[in-house]
Amino acid sequence: MATAQHNEGYELNLSEYWQIIVRRRWIIIFCAISMGFFSGFLTWAKQPPAIYTSSSAIKIESSVNVADLLLRGGSRQSYSDVQTQLAMIESYAVMERVAQRMNLIPAELSSEEIRANPDYMDEVLSIKDSVSVYQDPDSGIITISATSTRPLFARDLAQAVADEFKEFSVQDKNRKIFEAKKFIQQQLIIVRERLKKAEEEIRDYRNKHNLSFSNADPELMARIVSDLEQEYRQATAHLGDLKFAIKPLKQRINNGDWDYQAVTIAGSVSNYFDQLNKRLVDMALKRTELMTNYTDDHPQIKELREQAHDILSSMVDELAKQIELTQRRISDIQKSIEKTKSRFQGMPEQALELQRMQRTVRINEDLFDLLEKKYQEVLIKEAEKVQAVSLVRPAMIPVFRINPVNPVQSGLAGMILGLVLGLIVSLILEAMDSSVGTIEEVESFLDTSVVGFVPQLEHDEALELFSGVKELKTSGHHLERQIRLISHFSPPSTISEAYRSLRTNLLFSQTGGHKVILVTSSTVKEGKSTIAANLAVVLAQQGGRILLIDADMRKPMQHHTFGLKRAPGLSECLLGQHHWQDVVKRFSDVMLGDMGIDQALLTPGLDQLEILTCGVVNANPPDLLAAPMMDTILKEVREEYDMVIIDMPPLLHTTDATILASKVDSVLLVYHIGSVVRGALKRVKTNIEAVGGNVLGIILNGVRGELSPDYATYKMNHYYAYSYGNDEQVRGNILEQWIAKMKRRSLRLWQEVRARFDKG
Repeated sequence: MATAQHNEGYELNLSEYWQIIVRRRWIIIFCAISMGFFSGFLTWAKQPPAIYTSSSAIKIESSVNVADLLLRGGSRQSYSDVQTQLAMIESYAVMERVAQRMNLIPAELSSEEIRANPDYMDEVLSIKDSVSVYQDPDSGIITISATSTRPLFARDLAQAVADEFKEFSVQDKNRKIFEAKKFIQQQLIIVRERLKKAEEEIRDYRNKHNLSFSNADPELMARIVSDLEQEYRQATAHLGDLKFAIKPLKQRINNGDWDYQAVTIAGSVSNYFDQLNKRLVDMALKRTELMTNYTDDHPQIKELREQAHDILSSMVDELAKQIELTQRRISDIQKSIEKTKSRFQGMPEQALELQRMQRTVRINEDLFDLLEKKYQEVLIKEAEKVQAVSLVRPAMIPVFRINPVNPVQSGLAGMILGLVLGLIVSLILEAMDSSVGTIEEVESFLDTSVVGFVPQLEHDEALELFSGVKELKTSGHHLERQIRLISHFSPPSTISEAYRSLRTNLLFSQTGGHKVILVTSSTVKEGKSTIAANLAVVLAQQGGRILLIDADMRKPMQHHTFGLKRAPGLSECLLGQHHWQDVVKRFSDVMLGDMGIDQALLTPGLDQLEILTCGVVNANPPDLLAAPMMDTILKEVREEYDMVIIDMPPLLHTTDATILASKVDSVLLVYHIGSVVRGALKRVKTNIEAVGGNVLGIILNGVRGELSPDYATYKMNHYYAYSYGNDEQVRGNILEQWIAKMKRRSLRLWQEVRARFDKG
């Protein structure tokens, strides 16, 4: 609101400038913070991009068997092994898996497809350049550091390298063990079912033919062919080992990976195969030494790769040769067994069949025992992992950049500049503000007097004001009613005294006899319903008979304020459905309503007030208010009551108040400080006068000390908004008034309650 007077010769002083700063303080603070922030931000933005680093730590422990420990001379892990692990962490194979884990490369692509795409190769090489690995010489902990311009990416990259290397190590060192374990588990299930089925067949055959163990001794029948069958089983088991070993070996040749691990086969193949296997181990050690100084494209590495491929091919050929020889041997053994069986043709047929079935059981038993043994061996090998990689420290999101900047000085300078800019903007807004603020400005602009002003009551102030009264509740709609009817619930407060001052001004201004007063405002939420209710209460507290009419058929509030029923009311009277005297609400209705007896009797004077509520809202309120019945009601209430207060809708939104402006004695215009511009306020007053209405004065609502120097001199601050004077004297005056009127109130209350029961 503009505080500068438009009178000639008026100038702002320091106090008024301070009031402008207080009133526009949030604009000044916003400008200062904004300028400080943007100054610091722009300074920071001109600096080089922020670089963040994050690191994770892993620990590699060797878990070797006794033979390996003796070969190494008691050393757990050699220096070359540590360097190999460091090189493996930074290797292309691990970085390729990391890129797929972080969704930089599609996870479904193979290694060959990734190497064939230059863009994917750039992604892998880029993260490889961002990763560095080093080992703590004291603890042996390996630290993986990742550097990036994005802190989250640096954290994710460092963690992904540690996780992928852990999985890579486990899969690489134990892949064959996992495959063998899975195969043996499947075979155990199959052989167990076959053995169970064979045993059940023997039992059923014995029961069917009544054969005992004495007349068909399996040990006697087995002595002749036992040696041949034992040799057949050994050859069959050896053939299975050879076939099981040749398949993964062919896959290694076809994949072309850098794999120089020894080929492990149960049993002995041949001396030539053992020599090839030993050469492969020696080449693996030599390649490990070369990789510390050379890359995969070095001629020596390529030569080792070709030699390894030749050795693996020779090993496949040797395995194929041994498979063929073993198959021939099995065929010869089978022929010998058949030839031996022919010697027992004279044996009874049932005994021979039983012998055959028992032989099947023994074969399955031996095979099941062999698989169980192999399975235990695999479990032992699985437990004896060559290396175990454990995560010691996970990667964290880096908070500070490694190339920090300091924009604090620019931010402070921007805040100082923002304070100056905010002050300038506040002065400009103050000059452009077209609303009226001071009492003199309102009176001079509207050419009418200010008959009263009501201070602003904040929510926390209301809680403190009403919390000391034990009869009152300070929650929900109870607090809202107490704020709206403060002249009844807190008579000693300064706001109640403001309403009494308004009452005094009205009574002294009644030179022409203003008995019917219309209360309205320019726009919504200016507090005209609250002022009308409190004005009616303070007039009733003085002893006169007062009628409050809620003629706001758009948004009625008086029935909420006094806790009354909305209908029947004024609208039903205007429609001729009821007489106004039959529907008017009296003190007994207030006590029996939501307010209750305790709150209704809290302050004397409410028994002198009667209320005519709005009733059911009609579809066309202006036509209803313009009906002849309204004139009749106004004429009758003028004769019945000492004063009538009519609550009407705002003038800028409806024409309801304009219709009744010429039918009442005077109009009180409520103006909430700063709610509308001066032009709209002037237009409202002109409209009232144009229809023959008499604007008695202006009531200023929402007055605060910070709004204008005029109100600051009235001490409208926190403590003065509650009460003033001697508390004991105030209580004494209220008590005397209450005792003086108690007899009259009790008698009138009894008459009203009895009349209500007679009607109902």
